[in-house]
Amino acid sequence: MTKRLMRAMQWLFFIPLALCMAPGAQAGGSAAGQSGGSLSLVIAYHTAPANRPALRHELVQFTEPRLRRWQEEGHITRYRVLFSRFADAGNWDAMALLTFPNASEVAHWKQMEQRHPAGLSTHALALTTAVRTAPVDLMRAGSTRDASSDAVFVVIPYKTLVSADDYLKYADGYVIPQFNGWMGEGVLSRYALYVSDFPAGRPWSTLVILEYRNEAALAARNAVVAKVRENLKSNAAWKAISDNKKNVREEEQVVIADPLQGP
Repeated sequence: MTKRLMRAMQWLFFIPLALCMAPGAQAGGSAAGQSGGSLSLVIAYHTAPANRPALRHELVQFTEPRLRRWQEEGHITRYRVLFSRFADAGNWDAMALLTFPNASEVAHWKQMEQRHPAGLSTHALALTTAVRTAPVDLMRAGSTRDASSDAVFVVIPYKTLVSADDYLKYADGYVIPQFNGWMGEGVLSRYALYVSDFPAGRPWSTLVILEYRNEAALAARNAVVAKVRENLKSNAAWKAISDNKKNVREEEQVVIADPLQGP
């Protein structure tokens, strides 16, 4: 069997997810982060309010198709491009989530950066006022495996106040059960929890990305959160964490975003 045929067969069986999920993640479950260095990047793009329409056009017409081609060539395993719903001086306008198949392709991104910084076209670069790239590990992810074309994303950055190990214990015991509960209620399609490899001086150290099924699901967010927490009180382990919560993390500015797809 030729290498070309083997690659073709691999892509026939590959189902792109709306989030860059880690290998081995199960529906409603979690997955450990990759070892041996970061295999994911979170890239935030900033622009002036007047340039948001033009930047969005560039991302749809050029950046997303280019990332798709790099994925087809095997340089990227998964990707997602998001665009913030509202102009907001305190936050990003667009975000790219990239996952690479191995460390060699992470290194190869350096060569891509020399020609296309942050994966952007020349025009898109002229429109940006700042770019922030964070090497990250995808530590936890879950999915219902049924993507929605009307998905709405909620991106929540956190500053963690404990060690990475302690934070993951907290996430596994307190946070992830809630995400699973929201999926069980039918409002959440996917979640992902990223941990920054180099958080010093960054605006966040962990990043949670929630994919809601649609606008109605997002509107039901508060009611579902309250319902799931009430149900989880019957779980002794969860309730113990809830009753004795310490200062584990500080929530930063939340961004509501929509997925972008090229032509």
